[in-house]
Amino acid sequence: MTTFETFKKSIYDPAFYQTVATEPLGSVVRSYAKVTLILSALMTIGLGVLVVPAGVSFLKERAPELVRGYYPAELVVTIEKGEATINMPEPYIISGKGEALVALKKEGLENILVIDTTRDFEKKTFEDHKTIALLTKTELVTRSDKGRITIQELRRVPTATISQEFLLSWVENVRGKIAYIIIGGVLVTFIVVALGYFVYLIPLLLFALIPLLIAWLKKTPLSYGGAYKMSLYAILPALALKTLLNLFGVFFLPSYFTLLVFMLVIALNMKEAEQPKLFEN
Repeated sequence: MTTFETFKKSIYDPAFYQTVATEPLGSVVRSYAKVTLILSALMTIGLGVLVVPAGVSFLKERAPELVRGYYPAELVVTIEKGEATINMPEPYIISGKGEALVALKKEGLENILVIDTTRDFEKKTFEDHKTIALLTKTELVTRSDKGRITIQELRRVPTATISQEFLLSWVENVRGKIAYIIIGGVLVTFIVVALGYFVYLIPLLLFALIPLLIAWLKKTPLSYGGAYKMSLYAILPALALKTLLNLFGVFFLPSYFTLLVFMLVIALNMKEAEQPKLFEN
C-alpha cells in the first residue's frame, strides 16, 4: 500500500481501521513517519516560499539602509570585560523615525535605544525613557511587544566594538553567505517541524483511551495496544488539516483543534465496526 493510499484510508475507511489493531506496531509507526515526513516537507516548502524571498530582499536592500538610517555614524559602543562605554555624551538617545516612530507611538514609546552607562538600571528611569532598549554600564534591558522587561548582563557578551562601519561589514558578510544560510535554515526548519509531528506520539498515549472507551461501550474487544495503533492513523487527517491551514496563513488554532478532528475520525471509522473479532490484538 502506498503512503497516499494509507493516508486516504486513515481519513475514512472503517474496514481499514478494523484491521489496524492486528498490525505490528513498527509497521504502523513507519506509516505514521512517512506521512508526517511528507507533511514536514510541505510545511517547510510553504514557509520557505513565504520567508526566503522576503529575507533575501531584506538583507540585500533593507538591512544596509536600516543600519545607515538608525545607527549614527559617529557612535561607537565598546563592550569589554562585561562593561559598556561609548564615545558620546550620555544619555545618548536613538529615536524612531518615520514608520518606525508611528509603530512605537502605538505602544506608547518613542525611542529605539537609550544608552546611559553612568547609572544602574531602574525601572522608573527605563519607563521614562519610553524606549525599546536601554544599555547601561553592565546590562542590556529590552522590552517585548507585550511589555515584558528582560535584563541581560553584559558579562556574558564577548569583547566587541560596535560602530556603523562594523554593522555594515557584518551585514555584507551575511549577504555573502546567504546561500548557506538558506540551506541551513531550510534543513533546521524541516527537522523542527518533523520533530513537532513526532512529539504527538506522546499525547497519543492518552488519546488512545478514546477508541478504547468506544470499543468498551460497543462491547467490542480491543486492547490498549490496538487502540494506540488506531490512534496513530486517526491523528494523520488532523495533522494534515492543521498543516493545510498553516500553509494558508492560519497559525493560531485552538489547542484542542487536533483532538477534535482526531475524535471525529475515530467516531466515524468505529461507527460501522460491528464485528468484535476484527478488533482483537
